[in-house]
Amino acid sequence: MDRTAWIRLGSAFWHFVSWTAQSWRTILVCLVIGNVLLIADHEAAGVAVFWVVPAWCAFRAAWEALSPLTYEGVLGGPLRRHGWRRRARKEWARVAERCGLAWPWERGKRKTIPRLLRVHASDNTLSLRVRAAVGQTVDDLNQAVEAIATAFEAESAESRRVAPGVVEIALTMRELLHEPTTPQAPHELEVDAVTLGRRSDGSPWRLDLNGLHTLVVGRSGAGKGSIFWGIAGNLAPAAHAGLVRLWGIDLKGGVEVAVGARMFSSVAMDEQSALTLLRSLQQVIVERQGAMRGRSRQFEPSPGDPAHVLLIDELAVLTGYASRDVVNEGNTLLKRILTQGRALGVMVVAFVQDPRKETVGMRELFTQTIALRLASSSETRMVLGDGYGDVAPAHRIDRTMPGAGYVVRDDGVVERVRADFWPDDVIRTVAERYPAPAAPVDWYENRTPVPLASVVTADMDGAPRPRRRSPRSASGPEDSEAV
Repeated sequence: MDRTAWIRLGSAFWHFVSWTAQSWRTILVCLVIGNVLLIADHEAAGVAVFWVVPAWCAFRAAWEALSPLTYEGVLGGPLRRHGWRRRARKEWARVAERCGLAWPWERGKRKTIPRLLRVHASDNTLSLRVRAAVGQTVDDLNQAVEAIATAFEAESAESRRVAPGVVEIALTMRELLHEPTTPQAPHELEVDAVTLGRRSDGSPWRLDLNGLHTLVVGRSGAGKGSIFWGIAGNLAPAAHAGLVRLWGIDLKGGVEVAVGARMFSSVAMDEQSALTLLRSLQQVIVERQGAMRGRSRQFEPSPGDPAHVLLIDELAVLTGYASRDVVNEGNTLLKRILTQGRALGVMVVAFVQDPRKETVGMRELFTQTIALRLASSSETRMVLGDGYGDVAPAHRIDRTMPGAGYVVRDDGVVERVRADFWPDDVIRTVAERYPAPAAPVDWYENRTPVPLASVVTADMDGAPRPRRRSPRSASGPEDSEAV
């Protein structure tokens, strides 16, 4: 037999032994019933009862080894989720008490705990809907989420308020984000949202872009490059069709953006050209305000009037580390774009490694945030706010999972996600297949032109040679980063 067959055989044997041992109570009952049948001269029935549990476990083990997909969908998954639900209902009172959610009343004779309204399991997630007891708040429940997840042996946990005094706690019982995935070359025209990877339940992660500004924060190697190219790559077909215009600012010499520079209509790679690019984008906003004033309050992209998406690689260089004049003007221009551009089809996605207020003093102007791996709980609170340290613990993300993080949407809902890894060959394929059309000549009239020496456009030769992006290793995948 080959190696795969031996692995399957070993897996089947292990599951047979494990499941049989877990059924020891049922086996004891069968032994009693079988002996009663033997005494009553029902030998065949008695022997059948003796072997019913081992035979059932052997059947399950063989099915799981030979056809794991059908087994998971038909039997394995439903049985596992039933066990989760049963355990949650049975142990909720004890878990709530141990997690500090119960206290005595009526002279200590009774204890009050939050009421478990509903238990639901789907895929790899166990959801508990809990109503706070009298005297408790939603914050009290949120603070206990991590302890509840530990008590139920969950991989991670999220919570959200669904009604006054009611919290939905989603426990990820099986981790589906360990293995990195790579995307297929996109072909659909996506403008309002892009598919970047997977959510914690295994479903596709789609990031809304329409009318939203996004701030992505993460340590070196946290996977910011996956999100950068996920957005640019998935918007490339729409950019090629003229529905979107991609702008890029890469103040690290262009080594990141140059890999797929043809997706962008223009890219600035030094401080002065970045300011010029921001001035041009601000002028787009001014002209669009005049065109929409009194006619429409909501922008709709069209081939002649595209949506504009600005991707900034390392925001802190522009807003904190550059010379004083550049920082002052850069902050002013960017704040104007962030405050005025949303309804006008101008969106900003900024990437930063240092989340301190000194470097990112405009965090409140971004309407949604993606927190990748961070260094400490204080950084998590700094990026997401005081109420999200326990709900979205980005400082606890494993360094071997680049691209994993928490999304805090504009409505406050938290999602645990992992972005697909974009290797160089996929980026180049998308850039060659969907090059961005150059901006029309008359589009630059009455604007200060961006210096050609420091800007790469979609049809310009002589782009800087991109750095070589190393693939992830199997044991500890490394992701190229956008910051």
